[in-house]
Amino acid sequence: MSDGRGTPKLAGGTQGPSRGESGKSLAAALIVLAVGLILIVPLLSSSSTGLLRTRAADQSLLQQYTLDAGVEYGIWKLRFDGAFRASVDAVPLTPVAVTPAMSLNGFSPTITATALATSGWTSLAQTPANAVAGAALAYGGGDYLFAMRGSNLDFWRYSISANSWATRANTPADTGQGAALAWDGGNFIYAFRGGNTTAFWRYSIPGNTWSVLAPAPSSVRNGGSLAYAGGFVYGLRGDNSQDFWRYSVAGNSWASRANTPADVNGGGALVYAGSNVFYALRGDNTNAFWRYNSVSNTWSVLANAPANVNNGGALAYPGDDYVYAFRGDDTNAFWRYSILGNSWTADDNAPGTVRNGGSLAYAGGDYVYGLRGDTSREFWRHRAVPPRYDIVAQVAGRTTTVRIQISGGSVTVLWWDLQ
Repeated sequence: MSDGRGTPKLAGGTQGPSRGESGKSLAAALIVLAVGLILIVPLLSSSSTGLLRTRAADQSLLQQYTLDAGVEYGIWKLRFDGAFRASVDAVPLTPVAVTPAMSLNGFSPTITATALATSGWTSLAQTPANAVAGAALAYGGGDYLFAMRGSNLDFWRYSISANSWATRANTPADTGQGAALAWDGGNFIYAFRGGNTTAFWRYSIPGNTWSVLAPAPSSVRNGGSLAYAGGFVYGLRGDNSQDFWRYSVAGNSWASRANTPADVNGGGALVYAGSNVFYALRGDNTNAFWRYNSVSNTWSVLANAPANVNNGGALAYPGDDYVYAFRGDDTNAFWRYSILGNSWTADDNAPGTVRNGGSLAYAGGDYVYGLRGDTSREFWRHRAVPPRYDIVAQVAGRTTTVRIQISGGSVTVLWWDLQ
């Protein structure tokens, strides 16, 4: 339609834009487009930088996952691969590669495990006189250990906190080879006199007095040893015999138990390790080592000790997975037995040679205490904590180091450090 002046009219009576208006609209559109381009370019650039940052963060996260997995692999190897753990233990403070190599997330980390030197001996206050054949040591609860000197009446008490010795009431008679002590966890310590006699005594800790009890079924000599558990005192006779007995505290009476697998003699030792289980060294210049179950009244033959044991052989159980042992036999050998692994490891050598009168006792905490015997006054403390290891995983310049402690079937992470 037209209004007669050549101007077109839209249907419905609405007029279309004029040339001037059309030009203005085009200019506005171009301006919007230009502004959009100005805004989009930095936006795309920012998005690209963000994607790169995200990608870098993803890579870093993947590396961290790989390092963590590498450390966990190292822990698994130490916990379940006995041969690998033995190789690490054999070279303390030396990193050992964890093999076979692993690959994860496109990375292949380098992993090592290092056994730490967590044990060690300390010389303590010397005993009041030389400890000789018939010497014995036992924990008596609280701050005190007790010791028979051997071959005489002397009986002493050691204060852990004061690092000092005091004389206590004399034993009822001279002690000799095979003399032994066992604490009942309360007020009493039980004792074999040894020296080829049947004498059996009880010492009252609060009363500082001795009582004579029912005699042992036969004479006790080299290899005599005692251990207390649940109202009973268990005893190796020694003296080249297989005799093994149990004393009833309530009944003041003895009963025979299953014979040991072979004769016990000098260096024989017995220790209670909880859960109705005892461990024993045969001694007699052999490396035999056994386990006794008091419920089934049976003996089992275990992995042999690293060398033959003789006079001065002794055992101590601090708890968890390990039993500690003196070899005796005029050597400074000191070993650690793993209950879980049924295997032996050489620990730090004792500060001196151990012979007749050598004895060990655990007194709670981190320490095992030892009499050297061998006609000396030396008395030592050994730091007996579960084995510790550092595991290091490295990849792409990043490192994760973890320190763990393994005790029996449990693993404790002491710290975890990412660098």
